[in-house]
Amino acid sequence: MSTSRRDEILEGLNVFRALETWGAVLYAAWAEHEADPLLRAGHLIIAEREANHARLLTERLRALGGGPGPACVDQVLAEQLAELRVVRGFVAQLDALKTVSDRDRARMAGCQAALARGFAAAEASDPDTHRFWAQLYSEERVSGSWYRSKYGELRGSRPRTDVLPVLAPDQIVRRARSSAPSTEPAACAAVADA
Repeated sequence: MSTSRRDEILEGLNVFRALETWGAVLYAAWAEHEADPLLRAGHLIIAEREANHARLLTERLRALGGGPGPACVDQVLAEQLAELRVVRGFVAQLDALKTVSDRDRARMAGCQAALARGFAAAEASDPDTHRFWAQLYSEERVSGSWYRSKYGELRGSRPRTDVLPVLAPDQIVRRARSSAPSTEPAACAAVADA
């Protein structure tokens, strides 16, 4: 892998890590003041997933010889977090998130480009990192889908459900396999292959 591709991958992973850390803090803050137990549980499931992603991204950065550090998104995310963490009410929270995302789109364009460059560089030169990155993106889609669905339910455009933002079984199996150490006991391998 060329140095420039490696640097692009590291920068993209670090931006992704910063975004995931931000999400973990924001969704946990929203859960803290949510009266509806289902919505609170959904926020917490997603906050935990975001925190886990941030941890996994940090581990991947280190495995590639880098590490977590300042990211181009940090200032914008700090400002957004201060603004969004105090918003109360699920619909108001998602409306506010859309507003700040639209407002800050131009400020985030370079960081979005760094994320895309890193993903493309991984696809071109590091299949393991690309697979890992794609897996995290698939889990992000589960979270986003749940937020969109609940937003529609609370706005009255969809019937209410008790659905939570849980991963599909194949996503969990992929995660378990990718997280298992290479020296796993035979019993663990047998369960994973069942």
